[in-house]
Amino acid sequence: LVVRGETPLAAELQGGGQERGRRAGTENLAGIVGFGVAADIALSELSSAARLAHWRDDLERRITALAPDARIFGAGAARLANTSCLAMPGVTSAVQLMAFDLAGLAVSAGSACSSGKIARSHVLRAMGVSAEEAASAIRVSLGWTTMMQDINRFVGAWDALCARAGARLRHTAPAA
Repeated sequence: LVVRGETPLAAELQGGGQERGRRAGTENLAGIVGFGVAADIALSELSSAARLAHWRDDLERRITALAPDARIFGAGAARLANTSCLAMPGVTSAVQLMAFDLAGLAVSAGSACSSGKIARSHVLRAMGVSAEEAASAIRVSLGWTTMMQDINRFVGAWDALCARAGARLRHTAPAA
């Protein structure tokens, strides 16, 4: 924390005179070293971002090929390389979570910072996404342990769920 001049700042914990009375106790040396190691690891992993972005894009391309009505939120925008937010038409997020869990895949129905919440995503609402479409949105995150076979398993489970739920309406339904 950098504090300019005599900016008023109350200490969260009392005791000791460290940092002009603004901090109590001894510096968290283990935390400082751990943060440094984590920063080094993050820097060394930056090269994997291109691979993850390629796999994310491949996953999204394959999903939209299977279900042209599927919606990829944020497609074409600068976004995290490892994350996709997508909607399966006609299938609620809750149903998808159960189906993917049964297939051995972990996905989320909300942002990483809102786990356990049922409410519609404020981010999707700000993007102008309808309540109905937001109710079918899931988040898929790829990580440093993700392999191509994980992408294949996800796409296979998506296809199976779409087929069971009849979610590919425009793709499979006869023209009216």
